[in-house]
Amino acid sequence: MRPGQPRVDIGDLVCWLTVASIGLLITTQAIGWAGTTTVAIAQSLTPYLAAPIALVVLLALWRGRLVLVTAATAVGFGIAVLGIPLAIGSSQPSAADGATGLRVASLNLWYANSEIAAVAEELVGLDTDLIVFSEYTPEHRAVLQAGPLADSYRYRIDRQGLGGAGVAVWSRVPMQVAETLDTFHNSLDVVVDGPDGAIRVVAMHMPTPILDFAAWRDDLAIAAEVGRETDAPTLLIGDLNATYWHPDFRRVLDTGFVDAHTAHGAGFSTSWPIGHRVPPFVRIDHALTTGGLVSTDVVDIDIPGSDHRGLVVTVAPARSAAP
Repeated sequence: MRPGQPRVDIGDLVCWLTVASIGLLITTQAIGWAGTTTVAIAQSLTPYLAAPIALVVLLALWRGRLVLVTAATAVGFGIAVLGIPLAIGSSQPSAADGATGLRVASLNLWYANSEIAAVAEELVGLDTDLIVFSEYTPEHRAVLQAGPLADSYRYRIDRQGLGGAGVAVWSRVPMQVAETLDTFHNSLDVVVDGPDGAIRVVAMHMPTPILDFAAWRDDLAIAAEVGRETDAPTLLIGDLNATYWHPDFRRVLDTGFVDAHTAHGAGFSTSWPIGHRVPPFVRIDHALTTGGLVSTDVVDIDIPGSDHRGLVVTVAPARSAAP
């Protein structure tokens, strides 16, 4: 350093870089942009960025850097504003009086799962009306159909694919395929004869933005289109590989879908990854309702051998939609 040249404070520099990078990420949230894989991955970590921002505020206060305190506080406020809907929950109408409800389980089996017999035992105990499987392989199907679970679910539709592309819906009640969706992985769009009337169930498994960023955004756009176009009671369910913190996922919600976990005070719950050194830190498995359909409860379940938590949601017609 030459004599008289201002001295660089490394601590201030690190703090300002932290505030600037997190602030830039929050800006992408504010303008609704997730234009690259890296941005999409970083956006999924948004709630955890409150910790380094809080640390910067404390350090800046201690060192008397009031401008830095102001900038970091503004960024922290932005994170808080984004998280308000998860904290307060989503509003939805009450279920119709006397509604029975349809109980639906959703499981990402993991294509390499060798504990499918144990999964089947768990599902027998759950006693749901409908089961949605993703990453459903021919090997999984063979094990599941060979056991007692198949006796309870006589109506079964599946679409096979390479690796984790397979999907299936097993039902106790009659159902029929409604539409064919042009998604990256196989998906199923079926109409189920539920105890309270017909319900459209759209089972989707979206690719990760790492696997195919363009296809990920395209599939989220297809989900949003389902929300915009349907006026029938509809449940969109599965491994959507998207979090609330992704603007493209929030655009799906903006069409009228309500996330069951958020509606029941569990918006900050997580579903992936399971069985790794890193604890689960994001919710990418969702149950979304629209078209006069509401969720009356939702719980997470363990899936033997899978890297996801599953979920069981009960859905029923809304009171305003009752005959």
